[in-house]
Amino acid sequence: MYLKQAIARINNIDWSLVGGIASKVEADLACEFLRRLACFFKEEGIRPIKPLVADIAKLLGDTEEVEVSDYCNSEVVEFLGENIYVKNIIQYYLHLAKYAEERPETYRHLNVYEPLIKILERKGLFVLRINALDIVNGSHIPLEDWYENFVNMNSLEID
Repeated sequence: MYLKQAIARINNIDWSLVGGIASKVEADLACEFLRRLACFFKEEGIRPIKPLVADIAKLLGDTEEVEVSDYCNSEVVEFLGENIYVKNIIQYYLHLAKYAEERPETYRHLNVYEPLIKILERKGLFVLRINALDIVNGSHIPLEDWYENFVNMNSLEID
C-alpha cells in the first residue's frame, strides 16, 4: 500500500516541467525537510549524518537495495539519470515506502521526505550536495552544522 502510493506519486510528477519554478515556498520546504530529518535523528537516537546520504530505511536496519528503474516510468528514470541528487532522495523515499510495507511503524518517517517531493510536484528543483541544499533559481542553504541549526526549529506549514 505505502509503496504503491509512493510510486504513483513519483510517476505523476510532470518531470518535463520540473525546475521551471522557484519561490520562497520551495526554500521553506527545503528548510522543513532539514528540520524533519533532524527530528528523525533526535527521536530515533541515531547520530546525525549528512542529509545527502540519509537513507532512513537503511538507517533503521533495512539492507535491501531499491532501484528507481524497477518502480518508475521512463520519464522519471530519464530525468533522474541527469539529476543524481534528486535520484538519491527519490530512491530513499521509495526504499522507505517499501520498508514500511514490512514494518508499518516506519511509515511515519516518510513525512521526512515529503517537503522535497512537494518541491518537485510544484515544478521546483533542488540540488542536495554534501555541503549545501540549493533550490534551483531560488535559494542556497549551507549544511555546515545543519543538525544543530534545524533540530529545534519550529515546524513550517507545507500545505
